[in-house]
Amino acid sequence: MIRLAIVGLGAVTRNIHLPAYKKLSAKISLVGGCDVQEDARASFAKVRPLVPVFRDVDQMLQTTKPDIVSICTPPFLHFSQCLAALKNGCHVFCEKPMVETLAKADDIISAAETARRHVVVNSQFPFMKIHAAAKAYLGRPDFGRLLFLHASQTFRPTPATEATWRGEMARRLGFEFGVHAFELVRFFFEEDPVRIIGHMPNPTDQKSDVLNIVTVEFPDGRAASILLDRLCKGPERYLDLRLDGEFATITTSIGGELAIEAGLHARERRPYLAFRFVKGGKAVWHDGNRSRILAKEVINPCTASDHRKTLALIFAAYDSAAAGCSMELAPYFASAAVSNAVQN
Repeated sequence: MIRLAIVGLGAVTRNIHLPAYKKLSAKISLVGGCDVQEDARASFAKVRPLVPVFRDVDQMLQTTKPDIVSICTPPFLHFSQCLAALKNGCHVFCEKPMVETLAKADDIISAAETARRHVVVNSQFPFMKIHAAAKAYLGRPDFGRLLFLHASQTFRPTPATEATWRGEMARRLGFEFGVHAFELVRFFFEEDPVRIIGHMPNPTDQKSDVLNIVTVEFPDGRAASILLDRLCKGPERYLDLRLDGEFATITTSIGGELAIEAGLHARERRPYLAFRFVKGGKAVWHDGNRSRILAKEVINPCTASDHRKTLALIFAAYDSAAAGCSMELAPYFASAAVSNAVQN
């Protein structure tokens, strides 16, 4: 039985981690939970009354001696908590983004190698059925090479979503959700891009960014674009992808849908009727006006070293927006010197 402890007992733990661990109860034993907030500890204790609850991370690690530590705290705490877990001989399962700088990412990678432990980041989107199904068609004779990918999300902030530490993040879009979009760009293209251009205007008085417009370029002329929009007042779209190949297009979407659509194809002047019912998401093949569903929703290694490349894209996008010019990515992909903090 694998012994697992959780650092951070807020919404992501309640809504995502605990239900997942319950499904794995035959393999995982939850041995401890830790949070500095008293209400979070009390809420956790009501759900898992037999699991010890702590306020101090080191005390929990030394008392419960877990095999794996799940880190579900705000990003600015990840670095110190990852190092603490590694120093106590634990593997780490960390929420994204892993850390706030590339230098800290290098430090964690080095610390994990020294401790001979794994650090895995929760980058789950490449594992989704719709994305795996879409990728299986890339390179086939009827699709050809992937030439262009567009990823977009629209989201309406509310007082509830802005009330916590998330509303204070200066680079929120890229690190909170953009990390998934950048991860999927790398997943589908399977090579490192060479250049990135970011535009991040903010016509509001919000502290965090509200609009990310990013273009990623690859060495052979292929490209991807990412749009993260917190200004839209229309329907929310959790994540839509369009993959344009040489001979066909594949679209994917996350989120339920029930719709009847009728219209007239403008070019062919031919009427069409479509009925769609999807619970979790879908991947659809398009060839002109014809389409068919490839998969419905009901690989990426996810290591710290792999996640560092995704972080590099995010940092470069923000630097590009601040500088008003494109950024060459080679310096961002190069590992920085490991700081003395980890070596001591």
